Amino acid sequence: MFQFTILEIILYLVLILVLLILKPLFQMLIMKIKYGKKMHLMYFPLLGRIIEFSRGIKKHNDLLHFEKMIPQQHPEIEIVVSNTFLGLTHVFFKTEHIKFILQNQDLYKKTSKVLFGEKMLYKGLAFQDGEDWRLARNVLSKSFEFEQLRARIPLIKRLCEEKFSKVPEGEPIDIINISGNIVGEVITQSFFSQSFKDLNGKTFLSELVDVMVGIISQYREAPIRSMSRTFIFGTKDYPNWTISKVEQKLLARLQKIKDILSDSIKERQSMENKPADFLTAYINTIQQNPKLTEEHAIQQYIMLIFAGIDTTSNLFGACCYALSIHPEWQRKLREEIQKQYGAYERLNSDNINVSNQITNFINECMRMYTPVPYFIEREVKQDHKVGDYFLKKNSEVSLCLFPNNYDPKNFTDPFTFNPDRWNQQGIDPFVFLPFSIGKRNCIGQHMALMEIKCLLVYLLMNFEVNLVGEKQVWTFKFVYTIQNEKFIQLKRIGK
Repeated sequence: MFQFTILEIILYLVLILVLLILKPLFQMLIMKIKYGKKMHLMYFPLLGRIIEFSRGIKKHNDLLHFEKMIPQQHPEIEIVVSNTFLGLTHVFFKTEHIKFILQNQDLYKKTSKVLFGEKMLYKGLAFQDGEDWRLARNVLSKSFEFEQLRARIPLIKRLCEEKFSKVPEGEPIDIINISGNIVGEVITQSFFSQSFKDLNGKTFLSELVDVMVGIISQYREAPIRSMSRTFIFGTKDYPNWTISKVEQKLLARLQKIKDILSDSIKERQSMENKPADFLTAYINTIQQNPKLTEEHAIQQYIMLIFAGIDTTSNLFGACCYALSIHPEWQRKLREEIQKQYGAYERLNSDNINVSNQITNFINECMRMYTPVPYFIEREVKQDHKVGDYFLKKNSEVSLCLFPNNYDPKNFTDPFTFNPDRWNQQGIDPFVFLPFSIGKRNCIGQHMALMEIKCLLVYLLMNFEVNLVGEKQVWTFKFVYTIQNEKFIQLKRIGK
């Protein structure tokens, strides 16, 4: 066994202190001297911008209040640099910087910071690069072509009627969870052409999302253990003795989910007449490409479920929030829906996009409350400059959308909810980026918008939407969302 003197232990602790606390501070001060007032520093030992997030919630009920106020209160700022226990993150939000990064994505790769990500996400599309990404994108894109999307509208409509028929009237409800179950079932049917049995007393989809949220939340629930383990062992596999009992239980639940998915894949492989869905297409691709495995198919499904449910359901939640605090838009959209469709049965693939008012309303909700205001952090693959700012290899960059979304140069009276602003033409595509842009844009964006429109049409035809409580807190739960889960109550129209 290794033996250390007290002095040696103290010296090691001092070294760790210097690396984790003083080194990033020194680096940030050097950058501040070089770039001056154009660079804003968010420094706090180990936690960085988390402190600014906490301040935003405490003072303004909004975790991202600072980002929204940059154009008006700090117009001189072009870049924000913050520290984490793993190093520095450069946050870009100026249109020209965002454009450069998104048009030169070969200079970057997605970071691997998700706890146990190699077991559930890193073989998914959002984290893949190079040939692996091109191959997966090609297979997945066929499931998101227009004709494939058209065919899913009857399923979405049926699920809307089923799920909302069980909603208690006049009581606070979790509207995000309800819509998430609809979205998840659409993805599952599109992927596997089947549903799965309940698991651990929950629907299969609820169990999957709960497990993933539980795993990702460990950084928040046990920050000291998570940070120290990552600092020592990196972000990939950890020694078993470092995994807590809570994490072991979560991993066991994850493995049970993956076993069910694996059995479904094996059953599909043995079929003579296979359904024409994503899974069949992926199995055929696996047979032609030895680099791809069953694990790739499983993680692609998990990625689609987690990304699709979380973003779409929280966007719908934001739409419901906007309806509840802007009743005049509830009335306008209800009148528009009655005019365009008359009855829910008449909503179909030919007329789902006819209403500009609904599209404008969704766009305004995405501008003000986008569920993904920060893009997944990227690691720099080689030294280069973004505008005036030099980035070293292995440093990290992120993109934030809110400064552009709340800049009066881009949107007049940006804190005013005004869907009619979207009747104007000529908005820079690199200013408004709810689904990103370019070759790595969101593959499911058209499906998400189609689902949101079906949900809104059914909701407004059948219910009045009311807010529970006067004020809501906007925070992060993997996505930007309202802290209180039950912030909406519905009243059936005609009762």
